[in-house]
Amino acid sequence: MIATPLGIVIGAIVAWLLIGALGLVRPRDLHFVSHVLFPAGAAVALVLAGVGLYAIGKVPQSTVLPLGLPQLPFHVRIDSLSSFFLLLLGATSAAISLFSSGYFRSSEGTAPGLIAMQYHAFLAAMATVLVADDAYMFMVAWEAMALASYFLVTTEHRIPEIRRAGLLYLVIAHIGAIAILLCFGVLQGGSGDYTFGGMRATVLSGAWPSA
Repeated sequence: MIATPLGIVIGAIVAWLLIGALGLVRPRDLHFVSHVLFPAGAAVALVLAGVGLYAIGKVPQSTVLPLGLPQLPFHVRIDSLSSFFLLLLGATSAAISLFSSGYFRSSEGTAPGLIAMQYHAFLAAMATVLVADDAYMFMVAWEAMALASYFLVTTEHRIPEIRRAGLLYLVIAHIGAIAILLCFGVLQGGSGDYTFGGMRATVLSGAWPSA
């Protein structure tokens, strides 16, 4: 499993989470964060971009993870569409991670290790959104992505304008989440199957396809 494109993507997600956790071990060590954590995150991003490029046009792969709830395990899948977006995510985050290596300064009030944790959690959540294959896992990853992004937006939270911008972002993100959740309710067509495979197989009639 680990040698397959899907396995490598899952490994990249776990690696980003581990890199973020290391930021909390030495949160104010600017040298460690800038010269170790962010370059490591960039390396993971390059691997993800390579896997995304390789998997475009390949046969879709899917599996069920031993995570989630007893009757709602996490389903993951990689296909050409998700591979394309994984390529974009990996390429852009590699460049951003390298830029971040020289961006932070010791004079800044927020601990750089905390920012590294939030940033890599955001990347891991975004990658999880792209490979999620059921509504439950998608929404968990979406919420994790929204919260991590909120904390990144409000890094300079002492400034009132930034706090207001963060609140506005959080409201917009959750309006979007509610809309997506309602869409999943329509797409499952009353079957009770919230996997994306089940939604693809559901045939809607009447006005529901338009909805």
